[in-house]
Order: sequence, then C-alpha cells, then structure tokens
Amino acid sequence: MPRNDLRRTKTPAQKTRSPAAARAPESGAGAARSAGLRRGLEILSLFSELRPELGVSEVARELGVHKSRVHRAIKTLEDMCYLRRDPRSRRYCLGYKAFEIGALAGRHSNTMSWARPQLRELASRFDASVSLRLVDDTDLLIVDTVESVDDPDLHVPTGARIPLNYGAGGQVRAAFLPDAQIRELIALHGLPRYTLKSITSEAEFLKAVHATRERGHAVSEGETVPGSFSVAAPIVDPSGVLTAVLVGSRRKTGFTPARVAEFARAAVETANLISARLPVPEPTDGH
Repeated sequence: MPRNDLRRTKTPAQKTRSPAAARAPESGAGAARSAGLRRGLEILSLFSELRPELGVSEVARELGVHKSRVHRAIKTLEDMCYLRRDPRSRRYCLGYKAFEIGALAGRHSNTMSWARPQLRELASRFDASVSLRLVDDTDLLIVDTVESVDDPDLHVPTGARIPLNYGAGGQVRAAFLPDAQIRELIALHGLPRYTLKSITSEAEFLKAVHATRERGHAVSEGETVPGSFSVAAPIVDPSGVLTAVLVGSRRKTGFTPARVAEFARAAVETANLISARLPVPEPTDGH
C-alpha cells in the first residue's frame, strides 16, 4: 500500500487552530473578509454527531468570545432558521435551513455516485451494510451507504465524518499517512473508546495500521459495534493517491473465518473495480 503517495497533509476537519488564531485578521485579501460571517460559520461548525446540542455558554467557551457577542450571533442564526432552540432542553441545535443546505450539498458531494451498483451488489451478496467514504483531509466522509439489513446499530449516516481509529475504515485511511503524522494526530485528538474492543493505545493502533499496509486492506471486529465486524479496502486513483475507502460491515453471527476472508476478498475486488474507473488527476499548478 503506497503510504507515502498521499498528497493531503492537513489535520482533521475538527480544527486544530485555536479560537484566537481562527479570529486573527489575515494579511492581504483577508482584511476584506467578514468577521461576523466567520463567527456564524464557526458556531455552526461546532455542532457534530457527538454534540448535536449546545448552549450559549458552551459556544462562548469554545470560541473564546464573550457570551453577549455569541448570543447575538446565535439569535441571528436562529432568525435565519440555521439554528433552532429545543423547547425542552433550552439548548440550540441545527435548524431546518441547515438541513436543507446540507442535504443539497450531500446530493452533489458524492463524485462517485456511479459506483453505487457495485456497493449494492456487495451488500446483497454478504447481507451487509456497505458504505463509500471519501478522503477529506485526514478524516473520511461518508457519501453513500447501501444497507441490506435492518440493523440500527450498523447504520452509518451519509455526511458523518469518520476519525482515524473508527474501525477498519480509519485504519485504511491511516495506512496512507506516515507514522510520524499518525502520532501527531493521536497526540492531538486521542483514540476514543467506542466499545471494549476499541483500540485506544498508540502502539496497538500503529500495529493495526502496519498490518493493514501489509495486507492491503483492514479487518476489525467489535471495535465500533459489539458483535459486529467490518472490512475496508482503499480506492486509489491512477497515481496511487487514496481517494476513498470502501467499508462493509455486518454481524459476526453465522459468519465463519472463511466467510469473513471471502467478504474481505470481495471488498478488495470491488474497491479495485472502482479504482480502475477513476480518472487520472489533473496536474496542479507548477507541475
């Protein structure tokens, strides 16, 4: 697996800049940018799958801004329906306008929608949930999912952002990063525990990543959902750059080790078929 061919070297979309740095005026064209608009977008960016609701004090603390300024910005976002206040918790969550724009972006963000028949065939063959996850900095962004089983625990919503240590998919993503960068990301974000089998130490995670590089794909068992397993395979462009990751998940019940291996081979074959259809990347300026 060409671990050093990856062209992306940014940190995850969970931004590492401090609030003060994010608000600092930039030179040149930056002086013409809107501080108010930036603050509103910073507020919207704080909401996530793990933090669907936030209070004014939490937002102020995260941004390092006085509560009065945050309150004005939040009320403006509420007026525009980008935020709404839950009548029970009295906290704010994303509003329907944010959903509308997000859904529109989601429909146009999957640049590999043509691969859906391959996802559907793999899901049907192994009675599994299969997702396509595009590379976004050092994270993965789920842009398409085909589910052949009605299992809420295995559901992975489109638009969800997947960190490095989230099962087999994260291990494939990490396999295309140098070890030094992986260590930096672990120091910055840690390795969260999702189940008792989650990998939470740097040494164990690097061992799993090295094994993924050797095999060319990843297999994880119970790291994100108890009683389940997942297989993940890289989708690379003609120059060897990781573009996306294909992930298949299902319950372990009824699956022998031989059947798991068959599933892994099929996932790799499907990922290779998709890779073969990717266009040659256009040269960047100066190359």
